[in-house]
Amino acid sequence: MFKAKSICMAAVLFFAACTAGCTEKSGVQVEKGSEVQKAADTQKEDKICVYVCGSVKKPGVYELVEDARIVSAIAAAGGFTKSASKEDVNQAEHVKDGQQIYVPSRKEAQKQQKGSSEKGSSSDDRVNLNTASKEELMKLSGIGEAKASDIISYREENGSFAKPEDIMKIRGIKQGIYSKIKDMITV
Repeated sequence: MFKAKSICMAAVLFFAACTAGCTEKSGVQVEKGSEVQKAADTQKEDKICVYVCGSVKKPGVYELVEDARIVSAIAAAGGFTKSASKEDVNQAEHVKDGQQIYVPSRKEAQKQQKGSSEKGSSSDDRVNLNTASKEELMKLSGIGEAKASDIISYREENGSFAKPEDIMKIRGIKQGIYSKIKDMITV
């Protein structure tokens, strides 16, 4: 009888230990889990990612709150470098998800301003691909806001266009568009 009670007691303890171990290992607590999920979902909706590059101390992709301004993005990137042209960045502007924020150096800004005033549109009314603003590029047939931005990004990343035909290196600009604008562009 004593032996049967001992076996029974051992079985109960074994069952209790197994059940307790399974509950602790799974860690599933529906009520708490759903609260955590709601909090995580709320935080995801309120965050955006921006790419900060150019004359900042730590270029990279940063996660910011949805209504952040460019000044916050630059701060997240470690602030301006000594050579940054702070005046050429509207730090009060709201940022958008996926936005690239480029901070030019003083040399780049001076070159751009000098180039825009002297060469943006040359005396024969052709648009200089290496110095034209987004607005000037958008005046070309078949060049909208997105392609104008792509042209500017290309020249910032790869340097000046060597010849007008190099515009066909831009995604979405092929022979057809080039044929329409070749007499309106220069480098």
